[in-house]
Amino acid sequence: MNTATITHSNNTETTPLEIFVIIEGGLVHEIVNLPPNINVTVIDYDTECVDNERLEISPLDGELCIINKW
Repeated sequence: MNTATITHSNNTETTPLEIFVIIEGGLVHEIVNLPPNINVTVIDYDTECVDNERLEISPLDGELCIINKW
């Protein structure tokens, strides 16, 4: 099992690992066999013809994008 451990003084906290998948002009159909302690964030910069309410600010560079999380 892969976990990230952050130690602060006498406290130990386990947080999920996060993987960023960056695509432009492509499509992620599915992510399979994802362990419960791993989060995947798909950042798609291909925003042409996308409704404004689906657009978000990328956590990586502040650009407009579409974000999907698994």
